[in-house]
Formats: sequence, structure tokens, C-alpha cells
Amino acid sequence: MYKPGLTIWYNVTSIERTLEFYTKKLDFQLQFHDTEGGMAIISTNTNDCTIGFSEVESVIPSTSSTVFDVHNLERAVEGFSGKGITFIGEIETIPNMVKLATFVDPDGHNLMLAESLV
Repeated sequence: MYKPGLTIWYNVTSIERTLEFYTKKLDFQLQFHDTEGGMAIISTNTNDCTIGFSEVESVIPSTSSTVFDVHNLERAVEGFSGKGITFIGEIETIPNMVKLATFVDPDGHNLMLAESLV
């Protein structure tokens, strides 16, 4: 029934600011941008996984987290911090499972980095 692929969609207050964050700070690639319609899609580092954005006047930030897997969490946090991303709290470790670091995009949507410990 399903085919491979996943698209996550967020409402944002500024497409340009959002694209700057996701392409320049997170290093994802712009796939589609409709300036007149206020929509854009970026491709992530995961095959067939994209994030779409619709520009709206006000946003209620998502409190669920989109989680991006990394090989080395401390190195990733250091690299993203150097690009101006601020992390919320300390790295959290769930023993024998995962290490997590939480941050937000310009509209306050929760995002996380995860390093598997399994």
C-alpha cells in the first residue's frame, strides 16, 4: 500500500527565513520554491524524506519533534552551534538506546539530533 517516502509539513511565518535556516544552517537542499504561493520543499539527508513549508501569518509551533540521525552527536551539536543554532538544555542520554539534543527552527518548531547507542 505505501511506497517509500515521507514529507513533513510546517507552517512558517517567513519562507525566506525558514529556507535560510534549513539550507544554510542544516545543509539541506532546496527542492521546490513557489514565491507567489508561499510554499517551499527541501530535501533532507534521508532518501525520499522532504520537509515542506507553507507561509502563514501566525504559527503555533509544533511540539512534536522531527528527529535527524547523526553519527556523532557531540560533533554535530558543536558544528551546528558554530552556525548559530541554539540547543535547548543539555544532551540527554537514554542508556543503551540513544543520545538526543533538542533545538528549534525560526518559528519554534521542535527539532532533534539523535545518535543511536545500539
